[in-house]
Amino acid sequence: MKKYTNILFIIMLIIGSSATELMAQRMARGGGGSSRSSSSRQSSSRSSTSSYNKSKKPSSSSNNKSSASRNKSNSSSKNKSNTSNNKNRNTTNNKAKKSNKKGKNSNVRVSSRGGNRHYNGRRGYHTHRHHRYRPHRYGRNWHPLGFVIRTLAVTAVIVSINNQQYHYDEGVYYVQSGDTYTVVNAPTNIIVNTLPEGMETVQLNDDSYYYFGGAFYVKENDKYKVIEAPDGAVITNIPEGGEEVEIGEDKYVVYNKTYYMPFSQNGVDLYQVVEVEEAE
Repeated sequence: MKKYTNILFIIMLIIGSSATELMAQRMARGGGGSSRSSSSRQSSSRSSTSSYNKSKKPSSSSNNKSSASRNKSNSSSKNKSNTSNNKNRNTTNNKAKKSNKKGKNSNVRVSSRGGNRHYNGRRGYHTHRHHRYRPHRYGRNWHPLGFVIRTLAVTAVIVSINNQQYHYDEGVYYVQSGDTYTVVNAPTNIIVNTLPEGMETVQLNDDSYYYFGGAFYVKENDKYKVIEAPDGAVITNIPEGGEEVEIGEDKYVVYNKTYYMPFSQNGVDLYQVVEVEEAE
């Protein structure tokens, strides 16, 4: 009897051990399933997050590209606008400069009195024939109107009129200002002892005149007096400082308020002094 009791006890221990082991295996399988489920959830979460992030990035890139496109468009538009404005301003400035250089004078006209006068046996002025104005330079001692120097040549002399002193040298007149000397137009009625080489003798009817560097002279007591330009006088050169202007359909050269009409005679380009009057 005792023997059967021991056998039964052993069988119960074996059954209990098997049941315990079975329970442990089930628990182990249940935990593993939970782990896989958790891993799956995490993977799903990462996939979802990654998908969300990816969906965000293109949007940011698209916005940046759109912004860059707008900036380029605005910049291009502004640059084109600025370029257009600059071109317009430059064109306007260039036109203004050209207008100042060769303007049209509508305020004056050639005097009709010149047509009734005789100049060296010819009635009226010569026929206008335009030729290019080429400023003439009279030599190394010549300086144009407005030129400034610091030292005068030793040949310069002082001449004066109306209590104003001038320094005269080789047909050029200077006014002193501080330590410099500026070239000015020959003052009317001033008298000098000599005229330089290159002066022109101008015969007009019965009178003789002398011309040099844009100024006319008459001879008095072996000296030379500056006068206003005589109407109808013909010369060959006009120095630097003249300006071409249009009167009507013709071009003239103005130098020191004197109007010169260009014309040609025997193949030589010349200028004739013409009288002008206010246009009506």
